[in-house]
Amino acid sequence: MRSLTRHLLAAAAAAFLLLPPHVFPSPARPAVVSDIRAWTNQEYTRVVIDLAADAKYEANFLRADPARNLPPRIFIDIHGADLRADIVRHPVEVNNGLLTRVRAGQYRAGVVRVVIDLERESGYRVFDLSDPSRIIVDVDGAAETGVRPVVPGRGGKIVVMLDPGHGGKDPGATGPTGLQEKDVVLTIGRMVREKLSRFPEYDIRMTRETDVFIPLEERTAMANQTGAGIFVSLHINASRNRRAEGISTYVLSRATDREALELAARENGVTVQKLSEVKFIIDDLSTYGRKKESLKLAKTVNDAIVRNISTRHGPVHDLGLKQAPFYVLVGARMTAVLVETSFISNRSEESRLRRREYLETIADSVVEAIRYYGENATLARTGS
Repeated sequence: MRSLTRHLLAAAAAAFLLLPPHVFPSPARPAVVSDIRAWTNQEYTRVVIDLAADAKYEANFLRADPARNLPPRIFIDIHGADLRADIVRHPVEVNNGLLTRVRAGQYRAGVVRVVIDLERESGYRVFDLSDPSRIIVDVDGAAETGVRPVVPGRGGKIVVMLDPGHGGKDPGATGPTGLQEKDVVLTIGRMVREKLSRFPEYDIRMTRETDVFIPLEERTAMANQTGAGIFVSLHINASRNRRAEGISTYVLSRATDREALELAARENGVTVQKLSEVKFIIDDLSTYGRKKESLKLAKTVNDAIVRNISTRHGPVHDLGLKQAPFYVLVGARMTAVLVETSFISNRSEESRLRRREYLETIADSVVEAIRYYGENATLARTGS
């Protein structure tokens, strides 16, 4: 029986590891590999390969070769690409028990090969993002046994990662009188952190605490690296229809409607056409993320915001729980939601978003929802 179990796990792992090549149009200019970045803990590593342009690439896996003293490894061949010399000389050392290092070289003329040397066979996923171009590899040492627990996190506390969207050179949406999304969500995020910190069972982190730009893939990587159990990305909605208003909360999936697709494209910084080309990302993650748990938290957050705003500030339109392919949620190994609170493009709602008491209400609602979800998730896990 043990032998059969090992055989089945090995077969499942092999099927999981072998991904089809991803093919993209040839770039108009050389796709110079300009940097390789990594975020890691003992169960997870995200590797980002920065490029000067979009490029064709293929991702493959090789099992260990003891006879040649070679470890299992993932390799990505990038076509029509060149490589900065210092990247060859300075591989990215990781040594976290999951993988040892990431190295790169000019495999042949016009082809750069990036190799991830693993310490053990692990699940992995590869996808690409544009503007700027980069290839992202998520290596998951816990993939065969499922995702990590929701709670508790380190030290028995629930680790919550708050993600105020946009920042720095990326202002997000801008209202009729100039209010910027990046400033509003940072204020809300700080309020949530201050309020939730009053409860000792929570360990609160933020992807950004100041007006700085952080790439979308780095935000999720930060949450994964810290072992967060809950990830809440904070945003303000906008629409070409200046009358559009209301509250909505999203989880990662295919878009539920055209508006959701357009919103995700705006938040991702890509066109709707480009977003429609990445369906494989969502399909590949359909059984990977904690979708059921994310749906529970999303509904709890949305209901709390709508209820509290209606009570304290008057009627508000409830747009409900939705799904869309937000890049910032891709690869999240925890319960993850994205909140779109009010429409900054609506003059009336922009006016509300300028009032501190309105932002306090949003923050109170997010705290209420996180606490309710966290307490119930803990009870479910402990059997209390």
